Amino acid sequence: MNSYLSDIYAKDEYAEDLYPQKLCNFLYQKYLVSRGIEKGVLLDIGSGKGNQLVGFGRNNFECFGIDKREECVDILDSFDIRECDLESEKLPFDSNYFDVIFTKSVIEHVFNTEHFLKEANRVLKPGGVLIVLTPDWKSQFRSFYDDYTHIKPFTKKGLRAAISQNGFKEIYCDYFLKLPLIWKYPFLKFIPKILELLPYAWRFSDSEEKKSRVMIRFSQEKMLLAIATK
Repeated sequence: MNSYLSDIYAKDEYAEDLYPQKLCNFLYQKYLVSRGIEKGVLLDIGSGKGNQLVGFGRNNFECFGIDKREECVDILDSFDIRECDLESEKLPFDSNYFDVIFTKSVIEHVFNTEHFLKEANRVLKPGGVLIVLTPDWKSQFRSFYDDYTHIKPFTKKGLRAAISQNGFKEIYCDYFLKLPLIWKYPFLKFIPKILELLPYAWRFSDSEEKKSRVMIRFSQEKMLLAIATK
């Protein structure tokens, strides 16, 4: 499967040197391998174009997705991607099925957080790992609703509480920078701390806010990363 994915998806946004693959590699090594989970079955809730399906697939996982099929590109026909109303429906999988559940920039689009997390817990195996990434309200409150589909913002305390109250344990929750350079060289963390002090408007180089100054923007706009076990 690794060889197949490397051949089929080694182009455009699925290339191995782009951010989505780097993110999957980082999470795999730091939070899965370190827990003894080097392979298994993974569910990506809100899989979208499948960047993370491909990314984790290259890291020894059999990957499944939840999303609206019309939003998925044809090349993802090699993955099992199912539809589900995350507000009210059960995830279309058996209980205790997955070793890992991953969800990035999805939980903030869901009003019924309790149902979302209880279903994630149900389909996760005992000892399995939940990985959640969502915008940090404290650093993104000025731009959070620029995405009109955002429903519910989270703080570090709030995200931890939501996960804890819905059946998970051993919860790690902290701020996360979307800067691969900092993942690779943690001793450089002083750089985003300095850039964080620059004017907020400097995040973009154009008035329409389409061209990001990546280092400045993602030093200021933090994510929350939560890791928990069932």
